[in-house]
This record gives sequence, C-alpha cells and structure tokens, in this order.
Amino acid sequence: MKHIKLLALILLVISAFSMYIVNPSSVSASGEITIDILPEEVLFNIDNMKPGDWAPRSVVVQNNGILDFDYFISVRPYGDSKKLYNELLLEISDAEEILYNGKLQDFNGLPARNLVSSSEETLEFTVRFPEHLGNEFQGLNANFYLLFTAEGEDDDTDEQSVAGAVSSGGSGGSSTSDGSPLPSTATDIFNFLLIGIILLMAGAFIYVYNRKRAL
Repeated sequence: MKHIKLLALILLVISAFSMYIVNPSSVSASGEITIDILPEEVLFNIDNMKPGDWAPRSVVVQNNGILDFDYFISVRPYGDSKKLYNELLLEISDAEEILYNGKLQDFNGLPARNLVSSSEETLEFTVRFPEHLGNEFQGLNANFYLLFTAEGEDDDTDEQSVAGAVSSGGSGGSSTSDGSPLPSTATDIFNFLLIGIILLMAGAFIYVYNRKRAL
C-alpha cells in the first residue's frame, strides 16, 4: 500500500515538472519580470542569399510584467559550420541611431536598455552578405539565436529568443550543410505536454484506485 502511494506521488511530481519545462526559456516564476518578443520564434529565414544582399527585420520588445526592467541582447550560433556565420554583417538600430554595425560573430551585446512596465520599443535588425565573399561561401548555412534577457532590481530575470537562419544557396566546391536551418521546437513541446498529461492521468488513477481500496 505504501509503495502504491509513493508511486502515485512520484508520477504527480514528474508530470508537474514536465509541464514546467514546456517553456524553459521563461525563468521568471512570479510574472513580475516578463519580456516578450515579436516575432515570437523566427526573425530571419533567408534562402539563396548572395553577396551584396541584405535583409531588414523589425523586432518589438515588450515589457508585459508589472515591474520595470533592463534588457540585454546577445547572439549564440548553433550548427556544425560557422564559416558563413563568421562573415555575415549585422546592423541594429532604434528610432534615433545605429546601435551596432559590424560582424555578426563580433556582436557582444548592447548596453542595458530600460523598458518600463506595459511598454514596448521597436528595434531594426539587418543582416548583410558581404560583397567580397567568393564562390567558396556558396551552399553554406549560418544558424543562430538572438537572446533577449530582462533583469529586474531583485535579480529576477526572464529570457526569450528568436532564431535566425541564412542560406547562401548555390553549390560551391566546399559547400556544407547543417541540416534543417531552423530548430523544430513545436514537436518537442507537444511531446512534453503529452507525457505530462499521461503521467498526470496515471497518477490520478492510482490515487483514486488506492482510496477506493482503503474504504
């Protein structure tokens, strides 16, 4: 009997944990610090980019929490090949000035930007393919995340990310492929949610069955 109760408790704890990790990027439990990014998942998804091409995108950063915060922007590459990533250029600007203009790989973040509660601001991101790059950069992919991290006065934090993928197309002599240019997160989220529901139902069934036997 004790073993059945323990098993039911373990299943309930596991199911609750699986529900939590459905959204691992949000680390603010209280909701006091809440940063949201539009678009939500993908900022750049560019195919067949060529030397001299550029791609502008707008990002809306929102403070949907109840406290003001400072937020920071960083970039994180992923994938096996970083040859193209190391050469791409990035420009970031707001309504008043250019905040960064240089290589994507050299971007080390911006100074803290303050955003008061229930407000938002728009930043412009532009990726450029340098004109001087030759045929050896054909057929390559550059994959990366842009991370937006909000920090409150009490070290409460929240983080969101958007993905970027640039493909140069073509079939150069040293072309490589990183596979799918964008991460597939929807399937993982669905799987975690399904596992959580199954475990929760199993735990509830064992608990009810155990209670009936005890009567």
